Amino acid sequence: MTNSVVIGCADQALAYELRSQLDEIGDLEIGYIAETTSEFSSAVIRLEPEVVILHDAIGPQPAIDVVRELSLRRPTMSAIVVCGDPSPESLMPLVEAGARGILTYPLAFEKVEARMRAAAEWSRAMSDVVAAPHDPVGAIGARVICFTGSKGGVGTSTVATHLALDVAREVPDFRVALLDLDLEKGDVSSLIDVRYRTSIADVARVSDDLNVRTVADAVVPHDSGLHLLLTPHQVQDVEFITPQSVRVIIATLRQAYDLVIVDGGSHVTPTQVAAVELADEVVVVTTPDVLSLRGVRRNLDSWDGLGVRKADTTRVLVNSSSRRNAIQADLVHRLAQAPVISVALPSLHKQLEAAVNSRDPLTVRESSWWKALRAIGKEIELVPVQPRTDVAAEAIQAEISSRRTQRRGRGRRRRRDTDGSGAESGQISIETVGLLPTILLVCVFLWQIALVGMSSIYASHAADAAARQASLGHAPGPTAYQQVPSYFREGMSVAPNGSAPSNGVVSVHVKVPLLVPGLFSGPWSIDATRKVVQEP
Repeated sequence: MTNSVVIGCADQALAYELRSQLDEIGDLEIGYIAETTSEFSSAVIRLEPEVVILHDAIGPQPAIDVVRELSLRRPTMSAIVVCGDPSPESLMPLVEAGARGILTYPLAFEKVEARMRAAAEWSRAMSDVVAAPHDPVGAIGARVICFTGSKGGVGTSTVATHLALDVAREVPDFRVALLDLDLEKGDVSSLIDVRYRTSIADVARVSDDLNVRTVADAVVPHDSGLHLLLTPHQVQDVEFITPQSVRVIIATLRQAYDLVIVDGGSHVTPTQVAAVELADEVVVVTTPDVLSLRGVRRNLDSWDGLGVRKADTTRVLVNSSSRRNAIQADLVHRLAQAPVISVALPSLHKQLEAAVNSRDPLTVRESSWWKALRAIGKEIELVPVQPRTDVAAEAIQAEISSRRTQRRGRGRRRRRDTDGSGAESGQISIETVGLLPTILLVCVFLWQIALVGMSSIYASHAADAAARQASLGHAPGPTAYQQVPSYFREGMSVAPNGSAPSNGVVSVHVKVPLLVPGLFSGPWSIDATRKVVQEP
């Protein structure tokens, strides 16, 4: 059986010697020889070899970090490290990182053959275990997507946040983490309403001994299901975040989640370079203008010069696209120097401004925005067919659930402390029941006063109408009764009733109802008297 091998070695002489000795073994096929760590990692992911050989002097990423990352992403693959220093202090960290074999100078054919055959057998055995029905294939290693900006203000943080939030909302069983690596001006916490105390700086301080609890304590769960790892509040804490710590943090997040979206910012910094090198997909966000497209070319040239990412392995996303733009899609394809995503995001400045002001991306109601985001996610394969499951992810979820339960318990205890003990609460309820009759009596008293006022108003209206009719020579009684509702006429009298007054005065007598008008009359009455002015 022929085994494929990928070699990572920047020393041409050593690479030639390795190739010659592997050719003598006979059943090995050299798939690729890489000169940088990024080129080596890309070849391993693309070719999926059974065995890899890595020189410890390769760069720019340390060999031990490459071995650790590949052992997490490809657990069935065997890594052999060619080490120039045979001391135990140099060899033990490589073995602990996941190396299956060590070769030292000078290379002896017998040792090379023995290491290669042992590594190949181990790789085949692990492949059989992983391919067993109880362990689904491809269930290890989250997909890491890094979004960077060609320059500031092109919407990198908005795109990354909205994409991550939409995936977490639409696929509930899919574990999504959003890592804000824009250390200079991280805007993720400004785009989404979340409060946090721990940040990526707290994780970076303990990156040498990172575990599940540390990640769970620093990750901020959002109500949508999205988990956030945000930038520190204090600027001085940024110095703790190094490229090495970023690599370890991303590797740990890759174990615990199904998708990790990184906001890498718009500046080419060591931390951004580390994220770009480790990401499965890098998307450069730009706007259709000359300044932004120049920024795309500048970033691509910088990554290529550092040996971390080739232009043809990077994608370009156009934001704020409109038919009124001077630069259209065909020109963007010619100027970008990298593959351009076929879907462009529409220009929605007002809607996005409202979402930023309210810190709620879901206030964007434009369906064209979300349709474009989902089409972009489908093109860059954000969500695979089947989410993975593993012990590390379940441990982090359990830890986050435990923290939520503890917070709820503390909240209930605080409420009990504020309200008093159970006995005191019962005493308050009894006192409230005791005050109920007094409250009812007060309400009845106020209602009776209102009836007195209503009786006085109706008596005045009736007296005015009676005096007006008497001045015209008519009987005042019938008109006075019409001014008063039927339920106030009980005990009402008008003097004189059926004829014009002889003394030039009319009076109306209205009895005040008791609680219910028309049913009970109280002992009180209201009298209204008006002088009659005879018309000529």
